[in-house]
Amino acid sequence: MQESATSLLRCPRCRAEGGFDLSARERDAREVRDGSLACRSCRGEFPIVRGVADLLHDPPEFVEREAAGLERFAELMRSDGWDKERILRLPDEQSGYWFGQAVSMQQLLETVDFRPGQRLLDIGSNTCWASNIFAERGLEVVALDIAFTEMQGLFTSDWWFERNGVYFERLRSLMFDQAIASNSMDYVLACEVLHHNDLETLDRTFAEIYRVLKPGGQLLNINEQMRFPLELKHDHAQEVAEFEGYEHVFFFHQYWRAARRAGFPGIRVLEPPYDPFFRNDPYQLDAGTPVADSVKIAALQLVRKAKLGRKLYLAYRTLVRGRLSLNAIYTKPA
Repeated sequence: MQESATSLLRCPRCRAEGGFDLSARERDAREVRDGSLACRSCRGEFPIVRGVADLLHDPPEFVEREAAGLERFAELMRSDGWDKERILRLPDEQSGYWFGQAVSMQQLLETVDFRPGQRLLDIGSNTCWASNIFAERGLEVVALDIAFTEMQGLFTSDWWFERNGVYFERLRSLMFDQAIASNSMDYVLACEVLHHNDLETLDRTFAEIYRVLKPGGQLLNINEQMRFPLELKHDHAQEVAEFEGYEHVFFFHQYWRAARRAGFPGIRVLEPPYDPFFRNDPYQLDAGTPVADSVKIAALQLVRKAKLGRKLYLAYRTLVRGRLSLNAIYTKPA
């Protein structure tokens, strides 16, 4: 952690903002690698471990279980062939899951006017691949997560630093009780992480995001899991249940209501860039295509050529039909 970053922090014990004394036991050319932060208001002391400020104060039991599960998941990844070099290729991993991450991030970079020197908070940063992308573009990035472990937590940041010569701050903290000062961030990135809340902590997370954003700042939410009337996902996350991930799945209106309660006036939903309809992929027709399918394909072709048609189809897929994740931008009023 760099000393200049202390002004961005909020004490998780007394909620005092920007009032920390930084003590160093070990430092390198970039930062304090081992040391502590002391709150000037309550004198609470928090460790710095491998450059990561640990402000995860008195976490709920489900958070501790999820953090331990991420360590076990990292071990599973290693046994499945993941290593440092493979992590450092992210998000350009040849799989369906990572294809969705990569094209959604590219859409974000093309949609939002990011500028060097702006501040971005990456909540649920995990392997820190997104933090690396924004740091490469000159943004001042803070990666926030509940886990330290390499390959599934904040210590993975060292790999990006060594490979790409970037730097960003790392903070162990809760997304629904962020140790970040108010009105300090231009952007908050939430990449497939908001569903790691229940309904109560979802409200708290949106309120915290609203608090830390500057007026006019934006929450950038990509690849968020959703539930739909025609796709209820009752078995959501069963495949990772053994790792005790605190995963839930919500309808669109539940995200929208949480955002409204926090103070965001609305949501700008982005077209999912991985979906063939919105990617304008050509539909395959041949002599054997049934008449009913041919009519359906012709109708879809007409719909996606019209701006209103695309909006109506996006609303249908987002609110009713499903089979997509939520990519959206929420703007705090200026």
